[in-house]
Amino acid sequence: MPTTRNENAAAAATPRYEAGPIVVGSDGSPGGEDAVALAHDLAGASSRRMVVENIPGPVAPSLGLVGLAEREDAGTLVVGSPHRGPVGRALLGSVAHHVLHHAPCEVVVAPRGYKDRGKKGIAKIGVAYDGTAESRTALRRAEALARDTGASIYVIVAEDPVVAGIQGGHEFSPRTNAPAVLKAALGSIPSSIEADGTHIDPGWRQVDKTIAEAIAKECDEKVDVLVAGTRKPLDRLLLGSITGHLIDVAPCAILVVPHEEGD
Repeated sequence: MPTTRNENAAAAATPRYEAGPIVVGSDGSPGGEDAVALAHDLAGASSRRMVVENIPGPVAPSLGLVGLAEREDAGTLVVGSPHRGPVGRALLGSVAHHVLHHAPCEVVVAPRGYKDRGKKGIAKIGVAYDGTAESRTALRRAEALARDTGASIYVIVAEDPVVAGIQGGHEFSPRTNAPAVLKAALGSIPSSIEADGTHIDPGWRQVDKTIAEAIAKECDEKVDVLVAGTRKPLDRLLLGSITGHLIDVAPCAILVVPHEEGD
């Protein structure tokens, strides 16, 4: 039977992270095991299918991960950090950063040692928020994840925009309106989801790196997964962007929500 226009419209309206499976590429390393553990926690009580596939190295593992996501029509791609830096985060030029540029879906990066952490599951979801369209998309994604996991939401508004790709054309004046932006965000979250938040000041050096470090510090020991958005549909992680820096410095898992066409 041919697909009707209404069915096509309904399929288009379904977020990819709901329609597609959670996909994990693992090579059996500690980073791969962290990714598998995080994928289970992201699934929560949902019925989302999970696909775990061995991605052999050392030849271009990032290409293997992107190819896996494309073949499975993934809604979420989970990757581990191969790095052994102070926070176990993938550095620029690593597999995780390459995947974030090219994956067809949202990408979640697990921090080093995720599977061995003391607590299980996802209890608090952070959202980097500034009132722009991409941060609103990130907030809606956080709400969906909260429904799947039973977690609460913690909205973080910095003095400057906190979403990748915002280099100018600010949609609000941070020093005067940031508290109002936070209040509006909290007011938009359904009452069935526990939510709070904070307004932080990263200091006089209001640049992407400083803001990312301030957000990361706010996440420390509070947030299990930090959700952040991106502006561009293809070159989604600009070098020097706040989300790009968050990948390097945040102590928790990072869920990067792709740009939505039409935003």
